[in-house]
Amino acid sequence: MKRGAVLLTLVGIALPLSASAQDAQFSVYGTLLPFVDNWHTTGATAPGVTPETGGASQVIAADYTGENQPNRFRITSGTSNIGFRGELGFNEHIKAWFQVECMTNPDGDTSVYASPWASRNSAVGLKGDFGTLFWGQWDTPYYYAAVFVGPLRGLNPFDNAVTGNPGFNVPVVATYGGRATARADATFIRRQGNSIQYWTPTWNGLSARFAVGLNENRTRASAYEPATNPWVLSALASYEYGPLSVRYAYQTHLDYFGLSWLGGSPGVTLTNPSSRDDGHEIVASVRLATGTRLAVIAERLKYRTDELTPGLVNSYQRDAILGAVQQRIGEHTLWGSFGYAAAGRCTMAGGAPCSTSGLEGRQWSLGYTFSPAKTVDIYAAYYELANGRSGTHALFPPVVPITPGSTTRGAGVGILYIFDFTTKIGGPKPPPPAPVAPPEPPAAPPEAPAAPPTPGPGGSEPAPPAPPT
Repeated sequence: MKRGAVLLTLVGIALPLSASAQDAQFSVYGTLLPFVDNWHTTGATAPGVTPETGGASQVIAADYTGENQPNRFRITSGTSNIGFRGELGFNEHIKAWFQVECMTNPDGDTSVYASPWASRNSAVGLKGDFGTLFWGQWDTPYYYAAVFVGPLRGLNPFDNAVTGNPGFNVPVVATYGGRATARADATFIRRQGNSIQYWTPTWNGLSARFAVGLNENRTRASAYEPATNPWVLSALASYEYGPLSVRYAYQTHLDYFGLSWLGGSPGVTLTNPSSRDDGHEIVASVRLATGTRLAVIAERLKYRTDELTPGLVNSYQRDAILGAVQQRIGEHTLWGSFGYAAAGRCTMAGGAPCSTSGLEGRQWSLGYTFSPAKTVDIYAAYYELANGRSGTHALFPPVVPITPGSTTRGAGVGILYIFDFTTKIGGPKPPPPAPVAPPEPPAAPPEAPAAPPTPGPGGSEPAPPAPPT
């Protein structure tokens, strides 16, 4: 024990000593964006709906309760966070870096206290001329593709909730290190733990990102259930040309059984041994000289399993689109968005009819932002998300499960504050200043001129010398 303590102490001393001869920096940063709003739901579908009377095959009759959420005030913290990052340069071509980012709730909700350190983007890696390579927990490339479409530098209840997830009360964003056996297994907006990522350098506006979520939760087969081998694979190709940006992202989840949470049968059974979920996303935006930014997201999600039991759902596919506009006028910005997720289509094992009637969802929002400083935004927004009679699309952050057919409405105001304190550590010492030469002595005063000769008696010529006696 003592030997281990001594070793750790020596390592702790050696690291800063070795870094002192190299270029390093350390930062403490964060974003706080509490948003106070008033929201409620209306229009929940009354009981009695079935697929035969216009309902969806993936929604059971007991889900149609007709219950709405009462009007209430609340404060949400969105994606508020605090983090620490640093880097150490070995030479001009390669650096080691780290980041540890944690969620924080300025509204005081207790859920944050149950979150561990490094609960958000956290990793250790290398970066340089070759690009960036790291492992840890980070937003997948699929998530990153559309993150800039939002009007603020963080997520709020009025942000996009119709792409990246299929509805069914699946959360808008999920942070897990693997398959969770929960509704989050069906979302494509993921902060994936136990993952490795590589980002290429940018070449003529082209760049790419690749990520793999490792199969740490792999299981072996038993007499009661098959083996599972869950992976997440994600990739993004981007092209930037001046004010234009175009991105394509693809993500696949192997053995995550997302369909189990969308009205499909339970996963990992002898009749449903494996699954595959795919997402395709195109994101484009352009900034105009007038201060206008236009953006659009088009997406297709597909879930399928190997379910063999006749009459059970074994696939579901749906398309969605969202458009957003921002107009900046000095310190002021007006913005709005509209999104639509189609009801999609499904299939059943054995070929029985499958209905997706009423699974669609529509979302829109309007807002205003005042930015008195680069690190401060004061904003106000109105938002609405309307579900079809069987739909259950929910906003971020989720509060309670939304009942089929509910329409959520809300309005509120918030403030965003960003901070970032960075300091240099170590680095080569500057050369000592050149010695200062002593001042030169003052110049000697000029000699006084000789007295002129005495002029002669009759003029200006000097008198001749007296003759010798």
